[in-house]
Amino acid sequence: MMRDSEAASPARRRLLLACLATLLLGLLLGRSLSPTGGDRAAAPAKAGAARSIAGVPVAFPNTPAGAAEAVAAYQRAFATPAILRPAMMRARIGAVATPDYMQTMLAANSPGAERLAAGPIGVGVRRGVQTLYAAVPVGYRVESFRPDRARVLTWGFTLLGNAASVEPAAYFGLTHTELVWMNGRWRIAETKGGFGPTPRLATQSGPLGGYGVIDLARRLESYELAP
Repeated sequence: MMRDSEAASPARRRLLLACLATLLLGLLLGRSLSPTGGDRAAAPAKAGAARSIAGVPVAFPNTPAGAAEAVAAYQRAFATPAILRPAMMRARIGAVATPDYMQTMLAANSPGAERLAAGPIGVGVRRGVQTLYAAVPVGYRVESFRPDRARVLTWGFTLLGNAASVEPAAYFGLTHTELVWMNGRWRIAETKGGFGPTPRLATQSGPLGGYGVIDLARRLESYELAP
């Protein structure tokens, strides 16, 4: 049976948060309050695939929906066993972050990724154990948009586990991402994330403050997860 982040140990929650400043979250209903008034972002499974860097789709349009698609695609690119290889982590951060933010993002994410790589998940990957490490974007809100800059709030969840020693669990998260339009594509200028809200009516105050699931759902637009 899958647990959520509330059932996980505090140490595991800290490890996951350190690993990705771009955690996601889940189970969304609601209507967008973004400046687009309903310009819904499609799932990034195929979006941006016409151009990729280090395996990360980057060909997203300079629109509010394009910015939302980019954030979801970038988050998914960091929830994969591939980033447990240091060279891949650096390459993908270089692909999505601004030059000024690259080292900050690398310093924030590398320690957690290294702990995952050294722990049961990484050991399992190296032994060929079937591993689940994926991000599921569910909802977003474009909080501000200009042709050169956007701010996107996302909610979704990260799935982590393997078929040997780590029971799969879902870690819900909320992330604010600042994007800038640079050299013809969206790049991350800053990101801040925190766990929650889980599917409960309210979440205790954390790094991003307190928030309730119902209130959050009303403010977000659902990603279209079908291709």
